[in-house]
Amino acid sequence: METSEILFDVADGVGTLTFNRPAKFNALTLGMRDAGIPDTLTRIENDPEIRALILTGAGGNFCSGADVGYMGGNTPTMPEDQSAGLRRTLDWVYRLVNLDRPVIAAVDGVAFGGGFSVALTADIVLATPRAQFCQVFGRIGLIPDMGSAYLLPRVVGPRKAKELALTARTIYPDEAKELGIIQTIHEPEDLLPAACELAARLAKGSPTALAGAKQLMDRSISSSQAEMIEAEVAAQFKCRATEYHNDAVRRFAAKEPRLYDWDAMVKEAANSA
Repeated sequence: METSEILFDVADGVGTLTFNRPAKFNALTLGMRDAGIPDTLTRIENDPEIRALILTGAGGNFCSGADVGYMGGNTPTMPEDQSAGLRRTLDWVYRLVNLDRPVIAAVDGVAFGGGFSVALTADIVLATPRAQFCQVFGRIGLIPDMGSAYLLPRVVGPRKAKELALTARTIYPDEAKELGIIQTIHEPEDLLPAACELAARLAKGSPTALAGAKQLMDRSISSSQAEMIEAEVAAQFKCRATEYHNDAVRRFAAKEPRLYDWDAMVKEAANSA
C-alpha cells in the first residue's frame, strides 16, 4: 500500500522505496511501520519482475528512526503493546534482510537509530559526503533495536559494534566506508542515479543465482563448513536447473555476448558518459 509517507515506484525491473516525511527527517510513524513498509514488501515479494530494490529518503535525509512522538516516549502504553509494535517492526526488518533479490540503500543526510538499522538491511550501501550514521538509542536510554544488535556486528565486528552502541556517537562517511558500512560515496545529486545504475546492472543477473549467493553469504556467518558444503550443493543444483544458466552456457560455447558481464556494463557506462 502506497501512502504519502511511503512512495514506491518501479522502472526497468528496479523498485525504489522512498521514506517521505522530509520535514521530520523521514522519521517512521506507526502507519509506515505497520502498513506502508510491510505492504510494499508484500508487493515486491509477489512480483518477480522487480529484480532489485533501492531504499532511500526524501528531502536530503535517509531516515532518523522512529518518530518518538508516535512510537513511545511519554505516551502511556502497556508494555505488551510496545513489545507487539517492536515485533511487527522486526518482522519487516527480517523480510528486508532476507529478501531474495539485491537491496541497495542510498543514504543522504541522517541515518540515525532505526534509520541506521534499515540501512544495515541492505546488501550494498551508497552514501553522500553529508551522510551521518548513529546508533542513537543510547542517548535516550535504549538498546539498539530494529535489528541493529544482529546486523551491525556482522558488518563491523562485535567489538566495534559495542563501541558504536555504547558511545552513541556519530559516524561520518570516511569512517563508515573504512568500517564497511558503506561501499561508495557520491555527491548528493549523483546518489540516486548511481544507485539506479547499480540496481539496473544487478537486475540483469540470474534471480536464482543472486538470491542463492545472498543466502549463502548470510548463512555462512553462523554455519559450520560441513553445513555450508550441503547448502552450496543444494543452491548450485537449483541454479543449474534454470533457463538463465543454460542460456549462459550456450552463449559461452557459441562465443556470444554474456548475459551478465559486469565489467562490460561498467565500461559501456564509462564510454557513454
